[in-house]
Amino acid sequence: MIKNNQIPVSIIIPTLGDAKIEECLKKINESRNKPSEILIVVPKQNLKKVKNIKLKFKTLDIKIIPSNKRDQVFQRILGFKKSKYNFVMQLDDDVKLERDCLIKLFEFLKARKNSAVAPRYTDKIILSKIYKKPNNLLLKIYHWLINSKKGYDPGGIAKSGFNYSEENKLIGSKIHQWLSGGAVMHHKKNLILYNYYPFKFNKNYCEDVLHSLILRKKGVQLFKFFEARVSAEESGRISSKKGLSIILSNFYSEFQIRYFIVKKFRLSRTRFMIYYFIYFFRIVLKIIR
Repeated sequence: MIKNNQIPVSIIIPTLGDAKIEECLKKINESRNKPSEILIVVPKQNLKKVKNIKLKFKTLDIKIIPSNKRDQVFQRILGFKKSKYNFVMQLDDDVKLERDCLIKLFEFLKARKNSAVAPRYTDKIILSKIYKKPNNLLLKIYHWLINSKKGYDPGGIAKSGFNYSEENKLIGSKIHQWLSGGAVMHHKKNLILYNYYPFKFNKNYCEDVLHSLILRKKGVQLFKFFEARVSAEESGRISSKKGLSIILSNFYSEFQIRYFIVKKFRLSRTRFMIYYFIYFFRIVLKIIR
């Protein structure tokens, strides 16, 4: 039941306290309907960065939760555990909600019990040609190699463990195999409350793929609702601007977690190795050009 322009949703934002969180909160504050609470989970050593945040957004019910660890998944789960309401939204601190996004997700999820829902991203994501719908035989063969006869599958998880970009329509909804972790609304009873991420990287690679697979194994359907919209800066291209050691370190970290996913959920190790052989070859080409 909606009262005083609020909806019974807890928003959980794990953050390091960087300036981008203010833009995130500004967009929430401009929402047609506001959440009943916002839990900002920040490492203890970064608390000073958010000490004045509540003063800047007095119309929002903001709680600051100190975390003993600097870890996105850990921080998010800590927020989940402290949330009060039956609907809980995980939100990254660089994601900006459009004005009616929150109420649209809430109304959509309220009508569906064992489900989670994510909005459409309005940004023009720059994807390499190899990740787009194949328009020639060579690319069709590539998608067959990494995903068997199903081939290109937007919103799906390939047999190699690769997650295809979420389908980007304008109206309606569709069940997907994975949802980007930047903005997802859940029924509280369906939340995963243990730290499911097995590695300690500087960044939690593929955590949303792993999270999605665990939710689906639990019987939760994952919906993309195209009429609710957010924006966030992201890119699907391989970057050659970073140093070689950083590129290789990131590649190996992603390789480890995706291989863990392939083994845990009994996907194809052969197709996984084919995917990463081609991926590594593309990185090498980018570096030497």
